[in-house]
Amino acid sequence: MSIDESIKTYGAKIDRLLEELIPPDKKDYLSEPIWHHMNTGGKRVRPALCLITCEALGGDPKDAIPFALAIEVMHNMFLMHDDIEDGDTVRRDQPTVWVKYGIANAINAGDYLLACAYKSILTSSIALEKKIKLLEVFTLTYARTVEGQAMDIGARAAEDFSVDKYMRMVELKTGYYLACGMVGGAVISGVSENVVDKIWMLGKTMGPAFQIRDDLIDLTHGKGRGGVIGSDVKEGKASFLYSYALEVASAEDKRSLSNIMVKLRDETTDNDIQFVLDIYKKYNAIQYAQNYAEQLVQQAYKTIDEIPIENKTIFKEIASFMAQRLS
Repeated sequence: MSIDESIKTYGAKIDRLLEELIPPDKKDYLSEPIWHHMNTGGKRVRPALCLITCEALGGDPKDAIPFALAIEVMHNMFLMHDDIEDGDTVRRDQPTVWVKYGIANAINAGDYLLACAYKSILTSSIALEKKIKLLEVFTLTYARTVEGQAMDIGARAAEDFSVDKYMRMVELKTGYYLACGMVGGAVISGVSENVVDKIWMLGKTMGPAFQIRDDLIDLTHGKGRGGVIGSDVKEGKASFLYSYALEVASAEDKRSLSNIMVKLRDETTDNDIQFVLDIYKKYNAIQYAQNYAEQLVQQAYKTIDEIPIENKTIFKEIASFMAQRLS
């Protein structure tokens, strides 16, 4: 079975089990906003990679299901809160939870999802030693992702941002987050710490590659937000393109760029977004970002070669799948 097929198969299973973990028909002011968000879609890639990794390394994917569920629940909690923090009104072409149900309900529903994620891990039937390790992996990922988000929020419209700072931010915000499922699957399978460490490293290269791609999509196709282009510009978000432009642009262009990025969302016009895009094109930032992401993908393949296991096929297939999504 190909990675694509495995993700579809495991993703469908995760969807069914999510309804058991979080019943969709409870009248508790939680189920309705949560399932409004859940029903907007999502490929369940992260939990599927957890199950695929566990099976490939000799573990029983059934043992990994509670952790895979926790990863997907945490992912959706981050999305719900992220929409509030970024002021995004549309996700996957549907109103975001805070728009439809209010900020208070969106925050509360996200908090509840985190409790559900921990519940899923705690009630799993695996050995206590592995359960504690999974809780450590999950908590580390949660903490690092929030640290990265704090850097992201603090860097918005910053005039001294750089590519190095950007990479540190996305390693925290995206790298741990992407690797977490695979790491959990590896822990459940019983492999050595050396293998687990290399999988963490794999996430720290592929995660930033995905984030750079996300930055590029924002200025080309939009991010499933009703076709809106330039949401990152409206947020004053420190994207890879912005950080690179600050390093290479003239003083005048930097000043013009910063003046637009500091504007409030509602004050940012289509002309402003086009001006920012023109600056990025002027300094070849888009091509530079694409090349940088490709270098990260190649670095990921090198990390896979260093994983101390005989059969590295599954990780090469995962990396190939991820690279295709970057193209």
